[in-house]
Amino acid sequence: MILLNQPLLRNMVRALRLFRKVLIPFEVDGFLPNLLILLPRILMGSLLAFKYAPNKFGTPWTPERMKLSTLEVSQEFVAYIAYQGYPFDLTPEVYAWSIGFMEAFGGLLLIVGLNTRITSFFVFLTMLMSIFVRSWDGSWDILPVFFFFCLGLFYLGLGAGKFSLDHYLFRQFIP
Repeated sequence: MILLNQPLLRNMVRALRLFRKVLIPFEVDGFLPNLLILLPRILMGSLLAFKYAPNKFGTPWTPERMKLSTLEVSQEFVAYIAYQGYPFDLTPEVYAWSIGFMEAFGGLLLIVGLNTRITSFFVFLTMLMSIFVRSWDGSWDILPVFFFFCLGLFYLGLGAGKFSLDHYLFRQFIP
């Protein structure tokens, strides 16, 4: 049996404490403030996972008319990503797959409030790229992107609140 030496164990404990500080949600007291944190998180996660992701990424709830197997990206979305130009045209499949995966499974994580800050970081980053790369066509279809951008930034800073798996897991298992 291999025993861990003391400096390695201390470094692991320090890393866990730092990881805890990054992931644990802020403590917000009261039912109403936590409800006001919960509702937009569920709305954002539901829209990402069940409205936007199935149109471009194969999930168990993707409609049959899309003809996508699980974890498959639609070719129309890959072409749209490639159309955006450099650097997206270098590997449009990778970008399209990561966006679809983030929307589908990141949306599910946001609904239950698990790993909210890291998921919100990816939502924020994806929407930031979409805002700056996307060409303005005069329509207001960029508003959902801006909505997700703002909420991603909000949950990146605040966390999921008390009504989340993050709060429950950190209270129960990580002192």
